[in-house]
Amino acid sequence: MKIEGDQEGIAILKSMTAQNKEYLKMLIAEARTNSDHKAYFKNEDGSRRYALRLVPATGDLVVEPA
Repeated sequence: MKIEGDQEGIAILKSMTAQNKEYLKMLIAEARTNSDHKAYFKNEDGSRRYALRLVPATGDLVVEPA
């Protein structure tokens, strides 16, 4: 599994994961269960929203601005 896409969003996701190890696991589980294979998160001050999209065929994660 690899993470690709918006570099700013990936940096925010890594920062959030460093603070709480279970956060990324929760987002991946949410993306797996949603019909559009997406889970949403915001930066720390809430001004930007991102989508974490799971690609079912490869298991890769794509971070996109939402």
